[in-house]
Amino acid sequence: MPSDAGDSSSLPSLALRGVWKHYRRGEEDIQAAADVSLELRAGSFTCILGPSGGGKSTLLHLMGGMDRPDEGEILVFGRDITHLKSDQLSAYRRSDVGFVFQSFHLLPTMTAAENVELPLAIAGVSLAKRREQARALLARVGLLDRAGHRPHQLSGGQAQRVAVARALAADPQIVLADEPTGNLDSQSGLEIMQLLKSIAHEDGRTVVVVTHNEEFIPFADRVVRIRDGRIHSDDVRTTVSAAASAGREAGAASSVRFGTLARMALSAIRRRLGRATLTGLGIAVGVAATVLLMGLGSGLESGVVAGLTSFGPLTSITVSPQRVSGTTSPFAPNTAAGPTTPITPRSLSKFAALPGARGAYASVMFLATLRAGGVNTMTSILNLPPVQLSSVSGLRPTLEAGAWPAGNGILVSSADAKALLGGKKPNPDKLIGRTISIQPEGMSGGVFGGGTGLVMPPRRLPFVKLRVTGIVTANGANYIPYTLAISWVRQVSGSTSVTYPGATVIGRTITDVGPLAARIGKMGYGTTTVKQILKSITSSFSAIEAGLGVIGGIALVVAGLMISVIMSMSVLERRREIGILRAVGARRKDIARLFLTEVGSIGVGGGLVGLGLGAAAGEVINAVISRHASFHGGIFHLPAWLLILGLVFGAAVSLIAGWIPAARAARLDPVTALHSE
Repeated sequence: MPSDAGDSSSLPSLALRGVWKHYRRGEEDIQAAADVSLELRAGSFTCILGPSGGGKSTLLHLMGGMDRPDEGEILVFGRDITHLKSDQLSAYRRSDVGFVFQSFHLLPTMTAAENVELPLAIAGVSLAKRREQARALLARVGLLDRAGHRPHQLSGGQAQRVAVARALAADPQIVLADEPTGNLDSQSGLEIMQLLKSIAHEDGRTVVVVTHNEEFIPFADRVVRIRDGRIHSDDVRTTVSAAASAGREAGAASSVRFGTLARMALSAIRRRLGRATLTGLGIAVGVAATVLLMGLGSGLESGVVAGLTSFGPLTSITVSPQRVSGTTSPFAPNTAAGPTTPITPRSLSKFAALPGARGAYASVMFLATLRAGGVNTMTSILNLPPVQLSSVSGLRPTLEAGAWPAGNGILVSSADAKALLGGKKPNPDKLIGRTISIQPEGMSGGVFGGGTGLVMPPRRLPFVKLRVTGIVTANGANYIPYTLAISWVRQVSGSTSVTYPGATVIGRTITDVGPLAARIGKMGYGTTTVKQILKSITSSFSAIEAGLGVIGGIALVVAGLMISVIMSMSVLERRREIGILRAVGARRKDIARLFLTEVGSIGVGGGLVGLGLGAAAGEVINAVISRHASFHGGIFHLPAWLLILGLVFGAAVSLIAGWIPAARAARLDPVTALHSE
């Protein structure tokens, strides 16, 4: 083995020393290379002749780093490539070797120029520079006018010229041609051989041609005959000068640029658009199901929370005459326990005087009948806070139209207004200014009062007439002024000694609510805070949304399995393409990244479609619900985090599902893959 010291130009460009290679085919042991020793110089044109199955192609694959010998050494300008790692061999093929194949092996989705650019793209060369080089090489082989043609638009001779130009793209020191004229007519074959000879003699490259055609011997400087894996003769016909460039180290194992991978992935998607569309639809359905189900859960939570907070701010505490045990969830009834402590005007004064309290007032919910124009509807009526507390944010409902009531005025919910007006599309605002009749049927301690339950009047009360001053929509309830509500309490209870079924205490800040509720509880009363209920609702809906997310996730898993199967089929169909990419220097991880980029693009596209489908279905549900029910904001809500989550899920499921097929593609043997049809 020569030393690396001294002038590397004196070393053979390619040297095989005692190379052996065996294959197993079933029970048969095939000897493809048997103790082959050979030295080739730069600037030489060598023909390796022999019968089919004699080991010619195996020898070429060993020289090109596509395969490894079982024994022996392969030296490139004195550098042993036998034990290089996979990525180092890829770098060697990328920078030092150019392949020309019998079947051309041009990628059908690429133009002639793009096929020539391929090794440069793998090497990470910029788009502008590789386009310039590709045009120069096509001009050299006489095909500049065919730069935009695809392989099926070229003749056999033209396609092979493109393949030769591609072999020269990375400026390799060694050009290896495997039966380059096997699929050409005689004239085209002679032209290709002449082109390869000029590459050796004019460029100073080492050119090795494997052929079984004796007619090409006159082109060669050296003819090596091989049979059964052994060299039978070695005829040096012309001595060439060693004026070739000295050996160089293979480039570092660089990565293919993402833009190149993206273009190749999109090209593959376009070529199999129908299959890619079906795959993307699988992801789209999974994402749509996830977004729709979780959006419904989120919308229901938002609607319930919005309706809940419309009954009072987070600083409010609802007080009942009895302590309340059990859950604070609005989805289950509260349970009253212990003695009753009446809520009186004196009690309200005590509540208002407690540390951290801003004020207190009676809270009552009346069950009443509303009548207008001969139409009756049963509904609930709440009292507004007293005037001195009306400035507390969130304590009063949202006024949609009209003005706040005074004296014998009432705010009617839009749902009740529509019921009283009747017709197909009633306008609630038309009820403003009209007088309606109201008959109180009973009362309880507000929405969260609990304890006393429903109090029925000792005698049936007459209808009273109130003027509609405005329309509210927040929670479906109607509202009357505080003073009017207090007078109704006396009428319903039928007693001069006023006790209230419930009360509302307002804390100065949110941090005052907890201690204030505890103090009221020590006085013998039951307390419920909006903050407690919100916490319970959030916990409940988190579980609901998680469950709905799991259901949607099942659809994504099914879509992922479909992607895995389809990508596995794609790998089988594209083995030859994988072999070509490996031959021009692509690493295993580059192949894996290509397939992952492809499946990731499909996943992102499917995710976007799924987001659109899920959102559209949710809006349809909201539209249908709004026609038949009153639900604040609809029951479907699509927050920004859910949009991001849906997109991430689509891409992640695609990448996870495509990982095994991509890894399988990366592990394919380049020689086997290259000759797959």
